[in-house]
Amino acid sequence: MRVCFISHSAGRYGAELALLELLQGLLCSGVEVLVLVPKKGPLLDELERLDIEWRIIGYPVWMSRPKWLPSRVMRLLKTALMSVRVAWIIRKWKADVVYTNTVVIGVGALAAQLIRIPHVWHSHESLKHNPSQKFDLGDQTTSYLLNRLSAAIIVTSRSVENDYKHLPDPDKIRVVYQSVTPRANSRSPEPIPKRIFFQCIIIGSLHPWKGQDQAISALAQLAGRNINAHLLLVGDDGKRYRKQLVQHAENLGMTQRVTFHGYAADPLPLIQNADVVLVCSRWEAFGRVAVEAMLAGKPVIGSARGATTEIIQHRQTGLLYEWENIEDLAKQIQFLHDNPEEAHRIGQAAQRWAANRFTQDRYAREILGILSEVAPNSSGTAIQRSSIDEPVMSCMPGIENPAEVSAQEATFKHRHMPGHHSGS
Repeated sequence: MRVCFISHSAGRYGAELALLELLQGLLCSGVEVLVLVPKKGPLLDELERLDIEWRIIGYPVWMSRPKWLPSRVMRLLKTALMSVRVAWIIRKWKADVVYTNTVVIGVGALAAQLIRIPHVWHSHESLKHNPSQKFDLGDQTTSYLLNRLSAAIIVTSRSVENDYKHLPDPDKIRVVYQSVTPRANSRSPEPIPKRIFFQCIIIGSLHPWKGQDQAISALAQLAGRNINAHLLLVGDDGKRYRKQLVQHAENLGMTQRVTFHGYAADPLPLIQNADVVLVCSRWEAFGRVAVEAMLAGKPVIGSARGATTEIIQHRQTGLLYEWENIEDLAKQIQFLHDNPEEAHRIGQAAQRWAANRFTQDRYAREILGILSEVAPNSSGTAIQRSSIDEPVMSCMPGIENPAEVSAQEATFKHRHMPGHHSGS
């Protein structure tokens, strides 16, 4: 099977990391892939490492912060024009399926329609839960096109699925939880020795959506109870919001307890050095950071919203709090602070649970099954879908039973497919 993937960026954020996980799993199954991106970025280095063919085509998004009508019209015209070029590339490469890795771009769906081959949309975002982002064509027209131009729509969680139930053909919607590959040194951590403060960490871009302000407020409450908790904020892309957070910490007298780390290409050492990982987001479509923390054996406190509630089982694989309820968040942090043995137990249970479920092999098998359904004349094989509650084994060589990850190092050895590269 030959699949052309359309990415909205060449960065290394959630959707792109999920794409890399998928590509590696599909290569293991013998699928040939081509990746199109709109501009240069660190994703291309990863594609080079995997010997995956790629092209840079300057297509635009069709979803962003609201813009004036002339700007939206010009962007839609560019989308239409670029879809012709993308269609030519896809046809020349002889793709069986076009796979758009996000709903914020439409060029892949239009190109697939032009050359009459199946198109799959993979939504890593919600149509409802981000009011600051608007489709150029409006929600109603875009929803129609999502349904009309897709043989299948893959979503990252049941929470996202609920936001697509209004589409004319909800049977097209498939829930597939992403894979999160544990890094080579993600052993089960030893309990952190006693130190003078309790380390909390949030990983994610600095944005009001991520709720860093709630964590600062919760730490201020804990300080009033003589609990010496500190907060490490890992992420960037929010200069204006960072200033607001700095002012917020200063107003609460928490300046010395809040540290801004900036972007971390590998946050694992920071996670392993923390006592608890906080996920204070208003809403998550999946929750990659929560799973990464679980795989590292760390307890996670998450807001009881979106896909976070599908990943965290309260008091079993993590803790949940009512979003914007600062008292509740402070209560959950204090629970882990006062009960280190229970915190360690939750982290261990979370690690065992996550290692059995978010595997690269399971992810690729489910996606390949969908691709085989929409392109039955290709060489793919239809595969039975699994669920988040079903532990699976990895197809990658060198992987032992995932349940044993907590006792040993898991190193993924990927099979590479030969390919060609182009920056044209």
